Amino acid sequence: MKKTLFRLRPTGVWIGIGIAVILFGAWLLTRTFVMAAYSVPTKAMEKTIRLGGKVLVNKLNYLPVSREDILVFHFPEGDTVIDLPEYQSMRPYYEVIREMGHGNADAGRQKLLADPDNFPLSIRPVSRRETYLKRCIAIPGDTFEMRDELVYIDGQLHAWPPEAETSFHVVIGGQFPDKAELKAKYGLDISNREEIRPLDSAGAYDMLLTWKAREKMLKDGFARLIVPDIDSSEYVFPYDTLHHWTRDNYGPLWIPKKGASIQLTALNYPIYERIIRTYEGNKLEMQDGRIYVNGHEQNSYTFKMNYYWMIGDNLHGSQDSRYWGFVPEDHLIGKASVTM
Repeated sequence: MKKTLFRLRPTGVWIGIGIAVILFGAWLLTRTFVMAAYSVPTKAMEKTIRLGGKVLVNKLNYLPVSREDILVFHFPEGDTVIDLPEYQSMRPYYEVIREMGHGNADAGRQKLLADPDNFPLSIRPVSRRETYLKRCIAIPGDTFEMRDELVYIDGQLHAWPPEAETSFHVVIGGQFPDKAELKAKYGLDISNREEIRPLDSAGAYDMLLTWKAREKMLKDGFARLIVPDIDSSEYVFPYDTLHHWTRDNYGPLWIPKKGASIQLTALNYPIYERIIRTYEGNKLEMQDGRIYVNGHEQNSYTFKMNYYWMIGDNLHGSQDSRYWGFVPEDHLIGKASVTM
């Protein structure tokens, strides 16, 4: 009689293995399609979500999206990356070619493509791009605008979330509180130069405050004047010479809605060209002031998808739609809730 080379495992062991496989499969399906936890790797959502904070993302029932929802999505400009550790999403491809071309992306692209050894490229589908976490500020069909860092939707003022933070010029109206009181009342660390810094004028400071702390300072009488520190840099989307927008004075800008049409003009061409060409898969070009879509001259375009405008709650510490434009609906992953 031949000796058997193995022994059959007891039935209970096989049942246990089967249960483990089923549980793992259920966990994997849930994480992929229903719910997942994410850790926040940057300060872009301070102080709503602090660096290292956790969020739970609902991937199943997050539509329709509302203004102020916190969303997780794939990086819109992540289709092409420079495949080196110091680049990737830290220095996006489109930012690099603009820099190499001194503002002319086409010229910079040619320089970069001519040096593949130093700039190896990878092309990635939507599902393989980095995940970002931002707040939805404007939804499809909205007209978004920022005036001196205040947000307007369709001409109506909309408040920032209470825990969103930015830099303010503050003139105090009374005695400066001690360190403990300053921290307890307004969340400020007097020993941190990033949070509070005296200016040349007596009683004047630069402070990194939440909008909630700003309101409390004014209500308490601690500050008699608080105004946002306005950034006048024009290095923002769509990076052209026609729109002199800045990080804090931006728009007005219409957010595309599925099925809605716009008139195509030389003025709005730089704003919507990436949507029409890249996100919606058309051949697009402009020659002698005339716009051609798929080889045919067009004076209007009807959008195939909804788009969203995302901004981080850390208004001066976030790379967001002000730098890379619209987020298409097919890039959305889900809606986040804070679990810190």
